[in-house]
Amino acid sequence: MKDFILAGPERAIRNAWRSLRRWRNSSCGYNVLGISSTGHGASFALASSAHGVRALNLDRFLRKKYAVLLSQAEHDEIRAGKTDFGKTTRYLLSEGVHDLPPISVFETAWRSFLDALLRGTGLGPGDIDLVVASESHFAVNCFQLGRKLGRYFPNAEIVTNIEHHAIHRFQAFLSSPFDEAAVLTLDNCGEPLGRLGGSPLAITLSSVQNAAFAVHREHTFPESSPGLLYHWFTNYLGFRSGEEGKTMGLSSYGRDSCYRALSPHLEMHDNGAFRFLGHKELQATLSDLGAKPRRPGTSIEPIHGDVARAGQMLLDNIVTNAVTALARLTPSRNLCLAGGVALNSVSNERAFRRSRFQNLYVMPNAGDCGQALGCALYGAHVLRRDRKSRGLLSDSLGPPYTDSEVVAALRAANLEPVVCPDIAASVAGLLAAGFVVGWFQGGSEYGPRALGRRSILADPRPQPMKDYLNCHVKHRESFRPYAPAVLEDKSAEWFDLKGTSPYMLRVVDVRPEKRSTLAAVTHVDGTARVQTVSRYENPLFYDLIRKFENRTGVPVVLNTSFNRAGEPIVETPADAIECFMSTRIDALAIHNFLITKST
Repeated sequence: MKDFILAGPERAIRNAWRSLRRWRNSSCGYNVLGISSTGHGASFALASSAHGVRALNLDRFLRKKYAVLLSQAEHDEIRAGKTDFGKTTRYLLSEGVHDLPPISVFETAWRSFLDALLRGTGLGPGDIDLVVASESHFAVNCFQLGRKLGRYFPNAEIVTNIEHHAIHRFQAFLSSPFDEAAVLTLDNCGEPLGRLGGSPLAITLSSVQNAAFAVHREHTFPESSPGLLYHWFTNYLGFRSGEEGKTMGLSSYGRDSCYRALSPHLEMHDNGAFRFLGHKELQATLSDLGAKPRRPGTSIEPIHGDVARAGQMLLDNIVTNAVTALARLTPSRNLCLAGGVALNSVSNERAFRRSRFQNLYVMPNAGDCGQALGCALYGAHVLRRDRKSRGLLSDSLGPPYTDSEVVAALRAANLEPVVCPDIAASVAGLLAAGFVVGWFQGGSEYGPRALGRRSILADPRPQPMKDYLNCHVKHRESFRPYAPAVLEDKSAEWFDLKGTSPYMLRVVDVRPEKRSTLAAVTHVDGTARVQTVSRYENPLFYDLIRKFENRTGVPVVLNTSFNRAGEPIVETPADAIECFMSTRIDALAIHNFLITKST
């Protein structure tokens, strides 16, 4: 592990003193705080010897999607737009055409955000003994608050000199179940690196054994940036950064005509790098093919599906080439993926199936928001040398809420808490009868997929259910599909799936004989972004699906995130109640309380 260097003699001396003080005054337990803050969002994560692992996204806390965390100085400079940093960052955050995303100022927001993460633990800033972040992140870099973090956390060592893609590697591997693995990171770009002449990284190929990483190949932005290429297609289709999933969903409706015209321009190398058209050349080529840029909010035409399919197929080829190159560099049979591109579940599966790897792990919060957890796990596993801190048992990393807090939230909304003796059986009956149910249980998911903690559930069988949800509940585009959650031990009977998919980050074929039965969750091309549910990881959700199977013969439910379009997934009981009351969700199952709307 040579991915970090202490920043400056003052920090080195302070860290050494705080480390010695901690060793003298404690039993050597630890509380590590990981911080991430980039243009793709922000989060805090805790790795604690006493309290385990927790993580929370800023947008869930603020109820503002795409929220970013900036220092006061960064905020002022970007708003003014007078300096080179301010102008450039403003352009990048607004993508040149959109308004700035919601901004939270670190100096005023950090404490309440930290308190939300730590709720119920009894911990505070003084209990944090190690803070891990990156110079590539807003706010915490040395030019902003990096040298002041010790004031906020008076007993903590501060480590921030970790490269962006190194953190992605920690995300990918330290949360995985593997003892050794090949690790591939892919995104738009990291920070400019002096060791590369100022070029940022976009792809890294590495392997890890005994917690020691070997980096085999590195490829730079912009010439080998898969995230940038896919962003160009997403933006051309009228979607914004963070909406790449719309491009992925739309791609299944397209023909391959645009792809056939563009694929000769894709040059792939044996080392995992690639070259493609520049932005202006791509725009000109698409325009010549009759595909004009779509303005946000306008209708989606068949040609837009063709453009989306071209972008998806090009990305599939790029990711497959990188995975193939990595397979030549390491004997491992285990593959870990992270970086924003790893959230593209179509490319994940196609690349994995075309490779010799036998096991695939995709970190559930694989993009920049998940870097806080990568930082926290690195701090616990490597810097604190707790070898037992490896591996995630669940993505349910949000702070839990008590029954009394749920009751208080229900009564504040003038809803009477009704205790249900078997919440799984009651909800299974509602789903089988065609009702839509909001499902709120335990700590929230850290990643962008709802996995049975903050979910909207429905019957996966009737095809009209998809259109009903898109139109009346989620209020989103009609082409967007819904995902199935299937009992892990029954998954191979219903889907062409090798292994498991606990985090809904693999798109596989629905078995042909099952597609008519699973009409609401089978995409137009016969695929589904499947979630496998194990009795061990989420026993209550497993029990619900099993009882739905007892009623219907189908061990699958439709599972989508508990939110409306344009909003973050609900975090608190109050968030869930507000979404329930303002949509056509028929019932709310929150802990063991079941609330139904009068008809």
